[in-house]
Amino acid sequence: MTEIVSAWGDNSNGQLGDGTTDSRPNPAPVPGLDGVRTVESGSGHVVALLEDGTAISWGRNAFGQVGNGTVEVNQHRPVPVVGLANIKAVVPGGGQTLYLLEDGTVWGAGGGFFGLLGPANMRLHPVPVRVDGIDEVTQLISGGGHAIALRADGTVWTWGRDDYGQLGDGPDANDRVPGRTYQEHAGRGYDSRPAPHPIEGLGEIRSLAGGGGHSVAIQTDGTVWTWGDNDRGQLGHGDTEHLNAPKKVEGITTAVAATCAYHHTVVLLEDGTLQAFGINDRGQLGDGTTENKLSPVEVKGLSRVKLVTGTGGGGEVNPGNYGHTLALLEDGTVWSWGCNDKGELGNGNTDRRVVAEPVPGLTKVRHLTVGGEVPISRENPGGGYALAIHDA
Repeated sequence: MTEIVSAWGDNSNGQLGDGTTDSRPNPAPVPGLDGVRTVESGSGHVVALLEDGTAISWGRNAFGQVGNGTVEVNQHRPVPVVGLANIKAVVPGGGQTLYLLEDGTVWGAGGGFFGLLGPANMRLHPVPVRVDGIDEVTQLISGGGHAIALRADGTVWTWGRDDYGQLGDGPDANDRVPGRTYQEHAGRGYDSRPAPHPIEGLGEIRSLAGGGGHSVAIQTDGTVWTWGDNDRGQLGHGDTEHLNAPKKVEGITTAVAATCAYHHTVVLLEDGTLQAFGINDRGQLGDGTTENKLSPVEVKGLSRVKLVTGTGGGGEVNPGNYGHTLALLEDGTVWSWGCNDKGELGNGNTDRRVVAEPVPGLTKVRHLTVGGEVPISRENPGGGYALAIHDA
């Protein structure tokens, strides 16, 4: 059956892929796409993995994150990612894109800030380069400035930005873990570790998630472990203390997956319901309020959820504001809640929601992804957006 990719929300950087920069509050097809296996989004750019194992990309390209060999030229329509084949997963982030290949190696394009593209690639790379020091990877996640990988031997490895402890190295990391540096980017200084390195304190892993400055691991026993930035309670431990090593979230024992924004986290449980914690100023937790939650609360009105995806809150002015969340249900419908300044909820207006409601006109959806804001201090600042793969 023929499938299409629809997109909606902010389009300041051409991330809706329709050749314009006009935002819209309703889903509409991305023209010219065929044979899409999956699609994922970062901050203003989108990457689609094709059935033949190659990739195409579009949107914000300030650092070469689109991967077509250009820099500082936004791509308003899909263009081929050059130099890669046999791609298993595409993982867009803030100013870069990571790629997991079928052979277990990791490659990346865009900004090498914080060492996200590995210790040998600390500058801009508009053509994908290999991330040294990591192989046999089975899962790959990109946060706002850090990466998390699960290797075939069951170990979890991290690299990149570490100003909040999001790499999970522990309190004695400077003495124990080699290759740590202090870098300046966009007028600020950041602790980072460009070299991938395993972290301790985790059991058998089912899935991983990464936010702007925090990390999440779901173990096969259904427990949730979090670490890193916690200024809005996004770690779910009942406080706002940052953590530099994994700690178990109390009260959740049947988790299967999670999604992270800059300042909130949503966890999918085995029974198809959702638990959320962190910032809630725009209703992004979906509990019917706009009060931050330091411990898990139930997302109201949803069951039979099969996928959840959330983003937002990375702006440099009033950091923490904004953020939206979408859920794909087993019946193929999509529900959305949270910030809606750019029409990212797909409901035809720009009114925010504090509880989940269905996205009109979207049915038989197979996959869903959301993209986050580009900070107001950057060229072409923008808000949230979303894309869905569904039957025509």
